[in-house]
Amino acid sequence: MDHGSTPHGRQQQVFAFLFCSLDGYHEGPGGELDWGLYDEEFFDWNLRQTREVGALLLGRRTYEHFAEVWTSAEAAERMPEVTAFMNAVPKTVVTGGGPVAPWEGTRITDGGDLGAEVARLRAESAGDVAVFGSSGLTVTLLERGLVDELRILVHPVLLGRGRSLYAGLKDRIALRAGAVTVFRSGNVLLRYRPAGGAEDH
Repeated sequence: MDHGSTPHGRQQQVFAFLFCSLDGYHEGPGGELDWGLYDEEFFDWNLRQTREVGALLLGRRTYEHFAEVWTSAEAAERMPEVTAFMNAVPKTVVTGGGPVAPWEGTRITDGGDLGAEVARLRAESAGDVAVFGSSGLTVTLLERGLVDELRILVHPVLLGRGRSLYAGLKDRIALRAGAVTVFRSGNVLLRYRPAGGAEDH
């Protein structure tokens, strides 16, 4: 199925960008996120990534965290370009019901029909549709065949316990490996595409 092209001439896609420890945890046992390694090289790469994105689809917890971080004066001072992007890009948050913190450019959905939401975002977005963080939402989208590419940033740290990156996954999902990027920090970016997608036919 042809989903259109981005402004840079690439095929539009839905991708999920997540990070994890080397032993596969997305959060520490107490929900800690302070173990990640982020440096100038990563921030430069991430800025290039955001330039291909036309819309965000976020889970509730990630949305609440982002809404606090990216509306702060500290973020605007430290990372002005990414902060400007995060505040300007259209955002859809899957809440499961209940109110969320207000944030410019946000649409709220209960997630009752994620297929329709993804189709709407594809149709309305001039770029890729990105799922940042939101591991639970990513699992649901994967199980429903709604993700074109996984981008997993693996940090060189072992947590021993915590929340699995794919907690709640019910079904086996075969993946095809893509490009690998190694950062000077020791972080490794892995790209995978679900097998059985359009490119396999």
